[in-house]
Amino acid sequence: MKIDGNRPTSDTAAADGTRRTPRDAGVHQGGGVAPSAASGDRVELSGDAALRAAALKAANDAPAIRTELVEQMREKLNAGTIGNDAGALADAIIDDQLK
Repeated sequence: MKIDGNRPTSDTAAADGTRRTPRDAGVHQGGGVAPSAASGDRVELSGDAALRAAALKAANDAPAIRTELVEQMREKLNAGTIGNDAGALADAIIDDQLK
């Protein structure tokens, strides 16, 4: 078995024959972008990407435990206004899922 590791394949030969466009003029031979061309480059995010970024930031900024809500629920549980009627809880869960 013989392995030819350094010879160009037919795909490489085809790629070498492509012509460069004016847009490619700022690209160095090494594959990087010339500093003068980089100043004109820009990136725009889609609406979905911007929404995802905003949601991720809001989630990271929110506290891990909402202590005020925990205290409210603890008070209601101690007062007996929640947690006593399993049927009402089941109805509330079903109603919430049907929304």
